[in-house]
Amino acid sequence: MRKDINCIAFFIKYNNAEAKEVSLVLKEKLIEKGIKVVDYLINKDFFYERNNKKEIDLAIAVGGDGTTLRTFRTLTYGIPVLSINAGGTRGILSEVSKGSAISIIPYLLNGEYFLDNRIQIIVKINDKAFYHALNDFVFIRSDLTKTPTFHISLGGDSLFQKMDGVVISTPTGSTGHSLSNGGPILHENLECILVTPIASVNRMPSFIISEMVELNLYANYDINLIIDGQQIEEICKDDKISISRYEHDAIFLRFNKNKLRQMNKLGY
Repeated sequence: MRKDINCIAFFIKYNNAEAKEVSLVLKEKLIEKGIKVVDYLINKDFFYERNNKKEIDLAIAVGGDGTTLRTFRTLTYGIPVLSINAGGTRGILSEVSKGSAISIIPYLLNGEYFLDNRIQIIVKINDKAFYHALNDFVFIRSDLTKTPTFHISLGGDSLFQKMDGVVISTPTGSTGHSLSNGGPILHENLECILVTPIASVNRMPSFIISEMVELNLYANYDINLIIDGQQIEEICKDDKISISRYEHDAIFLRFNKNKLRQMNKLGY
């Protein structure tokens, strides 16, 4: 057993019988091996509660992709997450299915795993740090009778587009809202930002920013910001919005190396 795994936190999908059942069996087995276990229930209000988590060596997220996303936003930086799909749907972010959860314990305790770093992005509103995301930020019109004009700038260069909204995603998040709006699937270990328009009047295509530099935008109408598909914030017209790489990566604990992980998860 690796000496650096002494305490494991379980982040369990709220009010979900499958997730609770899987986590209960896992916890019993880990406690038998002398591992300290801590419980957290994930719900829609569980955001940014990072206190008292410094002792955690590993987090296990039991639920769907939403549970995994929330887990990363609540953890202290640098703690790896093992994602188990139990009570979720596709489980694109997951490493283990509920049926094989018990079988991973020997590999975990013997250190037979590797860490998979994924970039995250952070949004600032009027130069004040706001939220970070592993998947994406969706900026969408709040008034269905008005189509905003978005001003997008990179360095000293700008473009203007009239559209319902825009998705700013990481490669990990390219399988989310961006894909639903016609964007490409990116390899998850790339270091770039994907920009995908939503219902652009001029049919502007998606584009990739390969340099990890700050992207700025604002709209001429009030819009909503959706963080990882889970939390909504109101943004006033002409507020300055900037998106850049977050200084802390998300870290997944993996057992199987798969260069086409996201494609395979989507059924290809």
